[in-house]
Amino acid sequence: MKWILSTITLASIILLSCQTNNKQIANTQETKIVGSDRDAHGCIASAGYTWSALKDSCIRPFEQIQLNIINNQDSYETAAFLLLDEKKHAAEVFLKESPESIILKHTKEFEYANQDYKLIQDEHCWTLIKGNTAIYKEKQ
Repeated sequence: MKWILSTITLASIILLSCQTNNKQIANTQETKIVGSDRDAHGCIASAGYTWSALKDSCIRPFEQIQLNIINNQDSYETAAFLLLDEKKHAAEVFLKESPESIILKHTKEFEYANQDYKLIQDEHCWTLIKGNTAIYKEKQ
């Protein structure tokens, strides 16, 4: 009987010491919580959110108008995303090669521009132009 009691006591001590060691190891490791990657505006990048200056809130650009790259010979990028404000006074373009979205002001019917980019709509499809080169186009 003493032998059984001694064995149970010894097994309990071993098991408890293992659990303590595991807890100590877990506490020393840095753990990252999913969704803890908020940017300066509070947008969660891992969930696909980024800041929209036009909406003044976090949005998922891939849920907007998609513009496909015309020539990806010099880039691995395949798409850009376009957001138009409700009153059509401005457009916002999300490009991988730009750390922030690009705001384009309405210049004339079916056209938005800034100093570097121009966005035009032709035959119901948007085209983004940089300089004199069309770089992204909405799929027809």
